[in-house]
Amino acid sequence: MEEVNRLVKTNPCTHILYCYQNKEMYMKNVLAYLVDGIESGETVILIESEKNLKMLVDRLKEKLTDNQFKQVHAVSNFEFYLSSGSYHPPAIYEQLINIYTPYFEGNAPFRTWTNVEWGGLEDPAHIVDWFEQETDKIVNEQKMTLVCAYEADKMPVDMQSILEKSHPYIMTDEEELIDSEMYNKIKL
Repeated sequence: MEEVNRLVKTNPCTHILYCYQNKEMYMKNVLAYLVDGIESGETVILIESEKNLKMLVDRLKEKLTDNQFKQVHAVSNFEFYLSSGSYHPPAIYEQLINIYTPYFEGNAPFRTWTNVEWGGLEDPAHIVDWFEQETDKIVNEQKMTLVCAYEADKMPVDMQSILEKSHPYIMTDEEELIDSEMYNKIKL
């Protein structure tokens, strides 16, 4: 995770794709990313599954002081992605803007970790592609830091290549960080 945290510190505009396979490594990586953010004086926004959220919040409370923990903004990804009753990109995009606007308007640095899930949607590729392209625009316009995590076993076959087009960096379970050769920088 050191390589990712080093990139985040030197590049204020970072959009990372993380297609994880090992859930234990996933939890270790998200925790290290969040703790590094807090220790660097940033606010962290965690959009995570309800099943992981409680465990991560409990671990963060063990590692952080009460004052530091106030810098953690945790959101259920179920509420985030399904706020309109289904995986509806414009509603998700609006939810994204609602969460981030106070941070865009302030001067305090922040970073985000998002565990992306799409419920029972059978073919999410085109919807996820649209949403990630819009998200990449925000990342570039607002110079923000965002890790988008996807569980590899639940992704359709072509999903990773689609996602690599909207993420300049790719992270692995082993914490390796590589440049995406498929990235198409969004023109602002």
